[in-house]
Amino acid sequence: MKTITIKQKKNSVPINWMFLVLFVLVVNTINAQFQNNEPLYIGDNGYVYIGADTYYFGTSSGQTTTTRTPLTHGKLIFSSTSTTNGASDAHYLDGYGSVITTTPFILPVGQSGICAPARVTPSSLAPVDVAYYRASANSIGNALDATISSVSNNEYWDIRGLNSAVISLTWRTSSAISAMVASTSDLTIAGFNGVKWVQIPSSVDGTSILGGSSTTANGSITTLANVNLSTFYYFTIAVKGIACPPLIPSSGVTKTWSGSWIPSSPTLSDPVVINTAYSAGSFACNSLVLNADVTLADGQNIEIINGATGAAKIIMSSEASVLQRASSVSAPKIELTKRTRSVMRRFDYVYWGTPISGNAFSQLSGAQASTASLANAFDLKYKYVTGAGGGWQTLTTTEVGKGFIARIKQQAPFSNATNTDFINLKFTGVANNGDIALGITNNLSSPNGGTSHVLLSNPYPSAIDAYKFLEYNTDIDGVVYLWTSGTVNNGGSQLYTQADYIAYTLAGNVVPSNIPSSFNGKIASGQGFKVKSLTNSGTVTFTNCMRLTDNNNQFNKTSQETAILEPKDRFKLNMTGNNGVFSQILIAYLPQASLNYDRMYDAGRNSVSTAQLYSVFEGDGRKLAINARPNFFDTDIVPLGISKSNTTQEDFTISISEKEGVFNTNGVQVYLHDNLVGTYFNLANGDYTFSTNTTSLEGRFEIVYQSNALANNQFDFSSVVANIKNQTLNIKASLAITNVEIYDISGKKIYETKVENNTNFSTPFNHAQAIYIVKVKLENEKIASIKLINEK
Repeated sequence: MKTITIKQKKNSVPINWMFLVLFVLVVNTINAQFQNNEPLYIGDNGYVYIGADTYYFGTSSGQTTTTRTPLTHGKLIFSSTSTTNGASDAHYLDGYGSVITTTPFILPVGQSGICAPARVTPSSLAPVDVAYYRASANSIGNALDATISSVSNNEYWDIRGLNSAVISLTWRTSSAISAMVASTSDLTIAGFNGVKWVQIPSSVDGTSILGGSSTTANGSITTLANVNLSTFYYFTIAVKGIACPPLIPSSGVTKTWSGSWIPSSPTLSDPVVINTAYSAGSFACNSLVLNADVTLADGQNIEIINGATGAAKIIMSSEASVLQRASSVSAPKIELTKRTRSVMRRFDYVYWGTPISGNAFSQLSGAQASTASLANAFDLKYKYVTGAGGGWQTLTTTEVGKGFIARIKQQAPFSNATNTDFINLKFTGVANNGDIALGITNNLSSPNGGTSHVLLSNPYPSAIDAYKFLEYNTDIDGVVYLWTSGTVNNGGSQLYTQADYIAYTLAGNVVPSNIPSSFNGKIASGQGFKVKSLTNSGTVTFTNCMRLTDNNNQFNKTSQETAILEPKDRFKLNMTGNNGVFSQILIAYLPQASLNYDRMYDAGRNSVSTAQLYSVFEGDGRKLAINARPNFFDTDIVPLGISKSNTTQEDFTISISEKEGVFNTNGVQVYLHDNLVGTYFNLANGDYTFSTNTTSLEGRFEIVYQSNALANNQFDFSSVVANIKNQTLNIKASLAITNVEIYDISGKKIYETKVENNTNFSTPFNHAQAIYIVKVKLENEKIASIKLINEK
């Protein structure tokens, strides 16, 4: 037993503490100041509540420390009337502080001789816990979203609560901010969402919350709005911008090509001079002087750290790449011949963009089929104008970063509807390089309609990463749409009988019927594509950080799809019908998704086909081609819709394909529930055919994962009973329980544990009053999903 005295300003109050033992101290004195000059230690599950006005961090011999054990750490709790004083690098709160207030409160937390205060302004009186860790934020996770380039290597904060709060973080000389940025305007707060560090909109405080002006030496930064503390709980200071490969300094050792490399093959640190014609494959260099032409075949590339000069040019095949890392440097002259997919027909449209600076309109006349004797393969060319009154307009000039379309002329070899070939189009000029920013708008009266979509194009002579492009540009929806056609264009009305776009998000993609595989998320050089603008006055920016040295083989075609974030429980539904109708949707269950519209995961239907299948977004009735939902429950219901352009009675067939994850097992069945006829059809047993003459069919079909019989007695077979009582979750089952997961109503997993084959299970449940879903896995591998209400 040790006696520690917390000295009051005029009085002293002796209090007995049991070292390393749970205790509670409630201090509630009017206008009091308590000074701690002795070590104070708060063990697991222990707390000290300060109800008085001021807790004074006294001499360096006094230390205030709590345990840091996850979920059970000790706490120094401050009330809404508390304040602190005297904290410094000599004496601070080494561990977790907690506040119960809705007014701004600065917690003087720290570790390893560093006092690093954080301020929180909670949105409710629910407690918010804060601790500081003197360690690299990369130790929590090193995955970054595309809007930040790096996180602090020195520090991060653990900030947790049941609701939300405005957060302020501080820095000091030991934070080494000057090594991260030259200007504080490049700083942001980043939060870790369990998968990656994500930029949180924030602003550097002109006057630091600790006093004085914010500089790279000392300062603070504050979020612009409340941050959901159930989504993010680790926070750090980060640098804005896409994570880019480094600008490697020059070695000063020039490597020269004169029929062979002298003195040796170059690396990214070496300047290169090409003195004789080069066609020996890919290489990398620090800078490039072109005294003779370089020829690159498909799949070959040149990566340059800095600029390229010289009178000669780089002659590029369609799938070759030239990539520069530095932005404000000279770019090389190129001669890039883009090649469409091999099966092109008369009157087909191709979506283009220019990889060279300036107006390339005059070069479009050089387009020529591979077997043709005549050039000028395009007869009609259009741009797309976004906004009210917008639409397709005749193209007279090309703009860097903006897409355009061109129609194949009816001339040999495209003299009839059955002849096919590919088109070559040569672009000659100075390659585009560096940041390219474009203003965008939308149609306020139709925010989800066609005239709110913008036709863009990859401006570089290399592929770009669609994921990085979408995540960086938050003024657009998180979907890329790539054009293709389902049937032959009849030419007369200049309309396709069936036409559609590939839609790509992180959840996956959907494709038209004539596409044998999938878009891999890499947008090829010269490729035009559509996005949807979310604002009437926004910006889209292309940067070198989005560029790739490979994957430049997706122009006007597709290849096998790349993996998305795990896990991927998903499947596709295909609807086919008369006149070449094919309409595909994707339903995916991902831990990153919710039941809200999730940018980067959900995708609206963007089609002009005569009949379309779509998933109905429950929030506003929006038609979705890709519906990303939270972690899978067999009680989920996905409403479907069908639209037709006429009232003709037609037959349609719905089938399932490309099942992955839980849907590729015998444990989960996918049923098409037809509310009109009252049937539950297991799509594993075949295709479902129906007939309709309705132009808009909603409410008839839905996807479920239990037939009607199973839904009525789902839990009888296993006798699983669960409840939440007295802040404790209790589960009882007739069979042994092997695993328990708990999700909030948004689908976010908040708890998981393995159970050692016991039929009874209980655990503390200290969560907000809300609806929760409990998934109980039994020894027979069956999973019961139970919806519970925590009524506190």
